Amino acid sequence: MKIILLLFLGALLGVSLLPYLLFRQQELPPGTNLASPAYSFNTAELLIDRTAHDSVTGAAQREHRIFDAVLAEIEAAETFLIADFFLWNPWKGTIDADHDLRPLATELAEALIEKRRHNQDMPMLVITDPINRIYGEHAPEFFQRLADAGIPVVFTALDQIPDSNRLYAPQAWFWSKFLPGEKPDAARRVPNPFDPEGKHLTLAELGRLLLFKANHRKLLVTGRSGGETRLLIPSLNPADGSANHSNIALLVDGAVARFAAESELEVATWSATAPEHVQAGRTAEANQAITAIREHLAELTEPELVEPGQPAVAYRSEAAIRDEIITQFQQAVTGTRIDIGMFYFSDRRVIGALKEAVERGAVVRLLMDANRDAFGREKNGIPNRLVAAELMELAQDFAIEVRWAVTHGEQFHSKVLRISGPQQELLFLGSANWTRRNLANLNLEANLLLAHAASVNAEFDAYFDSIWSNQRDIQESLPYEAWAETGWSLTWKKWLYRFQEWSGASTF
Repeated sequence: MKIILLLFLGALLGVSLLPYLLFRQQELPPGTNLASPAYSFNTAELLIDRTAHDSVTGAAQREHRIFDAVLAEIEAAETFLIADFFLWNPWKGTIDADHDLRPLATELAEALIEKRRHNQDMPMLVITDPINRIYGEHAPEFFQRLADAGIPVVFTALDQIPDSNRLYAPQAWFWSKFLPGEKPDAARRVPNPFDPEGKHLTLAELGRLLLFKANHRKLLVTGRSGGETRLLIPSLNPADGSANHSNIALLVDGAVARFAAESELEVATWSATAPEHVQAGRTAEANQAITAIREHLAELTEPELVEPGQPAVAYRSEAAIRDEIITQFQQAVTGTRIDIGMFYFSDRRVIGALKEAVERGAVVRLLMDANRDAFGREKNGIPNRLVAAELMELAQDFAIEVRWAVTHGEQFHSKVLRISGPQQELLFLGSANWTRRNLANLNLEANLLLAHAASVNAEFDAYFDSIWSNQRDIQESLPYEAWAETGWSLTWKKWLYRFQEWSGASTF
């Protein structure tokens, strides 16, 4: 009997381990992990969304510019348009109605449809993430309206990009080989985590959600007559539940926009090979738009590269973003000032490089979201409060400070790095949180590196200083102690954070 039990347990262990032995990680497809040259530009504009709350009345004070800039760029487009946004839906989670959320998702769709009405021949292309249909049949109706208006909608083929969930992905891959496919009329038993009033999910939809992989990019590329191209990269998602978040964006013109457009066309190309990845299966229309935009880009003159030390802008995506952050930290010395505004910070390599910069004499100010608010739900502070505790261990001997952005249901959603020093003068921002999922060639991401742009840097410095020091007589930041983790809470959350960061079994 014991032998039979041992054989059974051995077989069970073997079946459990087999998926991890057989699973092979996907290679990144074309158009990803890119680092462009440094390009010149004529204009660069910093755009800031800032939500604060009156300390007496509690009323929200919003200064939001990014989404209006998105609408203006759509209206001004003349030769082509590419829009790629991660979250683009009207779902609000459990946020109360009194938060007065602007309907960003529908406004963006309407602006694109209106553009099509007035520009029947201009190639337009929309790329988005399957999260907006919850990996199944839950897409907002405006995606079909976009397709009906002649604007192809391509849902990124996430099966073509690597998997971040080390524990779940091999099992999901292995058992998909043996389990029967889900029938069209499969029962919907899983509550909808994005829209409490929406249709429930099937088990297959839940299974795809648990892979936690995404095209997390947020960008808009437009062309104008005369060969001008413009690129807007924000941290903003045009989702109603995100309408009150604090965000930051950069709008630039020049060859960097062409570089980003070519990357987007690659993503659209390998995604649109299967009808299920295109709204209403209209792959022919998607490929026609891709071809038309490529032909337009090919007609543009070749850019001249920029000499070191001159104003310049460059594009970074996926792991090239982490490489850039670490490279910049490695150059930091005494006299270097590093300011960081971050929604999620957990990547171990970046943390190590930042600590080394601090120990070499760099002065660091880190403004972070406390990871408390998420679409009406309360979170436990992972990962930011644990990373803050680790970094603040250096504060007694070195120049590093942490403060928390004040939020009241919304999020401090920026992902921005500012460095000023003997050999550095830059601003680096975009879609990428500083996490393994965002920086290790797993998610798709897009950032811009702006160098030696004095006026933009000065504008950012004034903005950051204002929040850091609560200069507007509104409490926009709190000292580290306000959300510091201590004792047993610090211990168990630290180990949970480390496990989640390593395994990918998390949403950050």
